[in-house]
Amino acid sequence: MDGDSGVCWARGGTRCVAGQPSLPPIMPTPPLRTMPFSAAPTALDGPEAQNGAAGGVTVARRRTPTVLAISALALWSLAGCSSPLYESSDEALRRTILNTTHRELREAQQVGTALITERPPRVESLGIKGETLTELERISGPESYSVADVARMSASMMGQPQAVVRVNMQRVVMTSVENNLTVQFARIAPAIAQASVVAAEAAFDWTLFSNTQWSALDRQSVGSLAVSQQQSQDINTTVGLRRRMTSGGAFTVQQAVGYTYNTVENNINTPNPSSNTELALQIDQPLLRNFGSDVSLAEVRLAQNSERDQIQTLKANLIRTATDAETAYWQLVSSYQTLRISQRLLDRGVSVRDTLRARMNSAGDVRQAQFSDAVAQVAAREADVSRAENQLRKASDALKTTMNDPQLPVGSDVVLLPADMPVDQAIRYSVADSMVLALQNRPEVQRAILGIDDASVRQLVSDNQRLPQVDLRAQTRFSGLRDNTLRSFEQMTSGGFVDFIVGLVYEQPIGNRAAEAQFRQRRLERSQSVIAYRDVIQRVMADVVNAVRDVTTNYVLIEQTRAARVAAAENLRALEVEEKTIQGLTPEFLDLKLRRQQALSIAEIQEINALTEYNTGIARLHSACGTSLERNRIKFTVPSDVPAEGAGMPVMPAGADFGRPLPGSTSK
Repeated sequence: MDGDSGVCWARGGTRCVAGQPSLPPIMPTPPLRTMPFSAAPTALDGPEAQNGAAGGVTVARRRTPTVLAISALALWSLAGCSSPLYESSDEALRRTILNTTHRELREAQQVGTALITERPPRVESLGIKGETLTELERISGPESYSVADVARMSASMMGQPQAVVRVNMQRVVMTSVENNLTVQFARIAPAIAQASVVAAEAAFDWTLFSNTQWSALDRQSVGSLAVSQQQSQDINTTVGLRRRMTSGGAFTVQQAVGYTYNTVENNINTPNPSSNTELALQIDQPLLRNFGSDVSLAEVRLAQNSERDQIQTLKANLIRTATDAETAYWQLVSSYQTLRISQRLLDRGVSVRDTLRARMNSAGDVRQAQFSDAVAQVAAREADVSRAENQLRKASDALKTTMNDPQLPVGSDVVLLPADMPVDQAIRYSVADSMVLALQNRPEVQRAILGIDDASVRQLVSDNQRLPQVDLRAQTRFSGLRDNTLRSFEQMTSGGFVDFIVGLVYEQPIGNRAAEAQFRQRRLERSQSVIAYRDVIQRVMADVVNAVRDVTTNYVLIEQTRAARVAAAENLRALEVEEKTIQGLTPEFLDLKLRRQQALSIAEIQEINALTEYNTGIARLHSACGTSLERNRIKFTVPSDVPAEGAGMPVMPAGADFGRPLPGSTSK
C-alpha cells in the first residue's frame, strides 16, 4: 500500500483503491511474480499446471536483507512515535522484534536450497508387466472412472429424480470470493473504519460559531439625590471561526458587533445610540500536557490503524474463503469417488451373489449359510453406497454454503458434482522462502504490527498525560466605538485601540497517581502487544512447517496407496483369470473373491483420499504463505464505500484469467 497516495497494488501493477491512509506503508505488497531481494525466485510448481497459476507459489530467495526488511516493518510501529525521550526504553523492544524473526528463520536458512518432493517408486517394485499394469489401471484406480459418467443416485428428498450440476474449481473459487456471506460482511468493515478516520480527522476542521442576543432593560438605580431610572436596549452579535491545531492548541478569530441605546435619568450618554465592534484573535496552547502532534493526532493514527486492520481482516477472510472453497471442492471429489467405488463394489458383489444363488438352485453344492453370507455382504455394500451417497449430498451442501451462488441455493435439491479431478505432480519448494513469504503476506503478521503501533501510540499519550497542565492563552483585540456601525468598523481597522492579553493556567494533581497508573498500564499493554507479535510469528511459522510437511507426506502416500491398490487389483485379476479356467467354482472360491473385491475397494478409497489430501495440502500451503489470492489471480480491491444492496462487490476476478482451468473443464 502506498502511504502517500493511499492505494494498494494488485497483479501486474493494477492500482486498487485502498481508502485514504496517510501513514507509512504497513506491509508493501510487491506485484505478483516480482520477488524482492532476489534475482532468481524459487517456485512451488506442480498441480498449478492444472490450476492455471503458472509457476505455483512464488517464493522470495533467502537473503539476510529480507529478514531485516520484515523486522523493519514491525520496528516502524515504534519509530513512528519515538522521540529522544523514548529511544532508550524502546531499544529492548526493537531487539526483541528483530530476534524473534531471526530465531524463527535461522535453521531454515541454513539449508538454503530449494527441494523437490520425492518418493521411492513402489508400483515398479511390484514387478508387474507393462501390459498387465495397463489392464489393472483400466479396472481400478482414479483413471478407470470416466469423468463424463454420472454415478447412480436415489431419488431426492423431495421424491424427484436427483438433479445434478457439474462445477469446476474455477467456478467454485470465483463464486466463493464474490458471494460468500462472511466475505460480504468483511467487505463493509473497511468502509466503516474509513468513516471513523474521517471523523477523527474532522476534529481539525474549522468550526463556524455565532450567537446573537437582544435585551431591553428598564430598571431603577440609587442616585445621589433620588432614585434614578435607566432604560437600555442592546443587540450583540458575535461570529467567528475556531480550529483545533495539530500542536494541541486552538486558534480562534471572532468578530463582535454591538448596538446600544441607553437612557439614564439626569445623565447624558454620548454617543447614544452607540455601535461598538471588536475583532479578537486568540490562541490557546498547552505547553506540557497535551502538547504536540504526537498527542493531538493520536486518535487519527489509531483510526487509520483500525482501517488498516480491517483491510487485513478482509484479506484474511478472502484467503480463508478461497482455501475453504478449494478444500470443500476436494472433499466433494473424495465423496463422489467414494460413491462410485462403492457402487462398483456393489455391482461386483451382486454378480457373485447371483452366481451362488444359481449354484444353490441347480447344482446344490452351495449351503444356505454360504449363500446367506454373500447376501449379507451385498447388503452391507448397499448400506455403504447409501452412506456414501448421503456423504456426497452433505459435501455438496457444504460447498454450496461456501459458494453462496444465487443459482445454487443451499435449500435447492441439486447435487453438485466435480468436473475436475486431482492430479499427482511433484512440486519444488523451499521452507525458508515459504517462511519469508508468510512473513511478508500473512494478514495476521501485519495486524500484529498494527497492534504494536496502537499500543505505542497509547503509551506515548499516557506518558504525556503525566506532565503538569500548563496552558498558554494569548489574545489580541481591536475595538471601535462610534455612533454607527460603519464608523465603528473604520475606527477598529485603524488600529487605534488594541488590547493584548496573555495568561497561563497551571494544574497538577498531588501525587499524580491516576496518570502514573495509566502510564504503567499502557507500558504493560505494549509489552503484551510484542508478546502477541511473537506468538503470531510462531503460529505463522508452524502453519508453514505443517503445510510443507503435509504436502511432502501426502505426496509419498499417493505412491504408497497406489502400490497397495495395484497389488489388490492384481490379486483380484489373478483370481478372475483362475475363475475362467476352473470347471467348478467352489463357494470358498467365491467367498475369497468377495473378500478381494472388498480389499480393492478399500485400497481405491485410500488412494483417492491421498490424492485429494495432497491437492488440499497445496492449497493450505498457499494459505500458510498468504499467497492464495495471487495463486487464484484474485485482484484485491479495498472498498472505500458501503456497496449498494445488490450491487457488484469490490473484490472482483481479474477478467478471463480468474480461476484455474483444470483438465476436463471447458472454462478458460
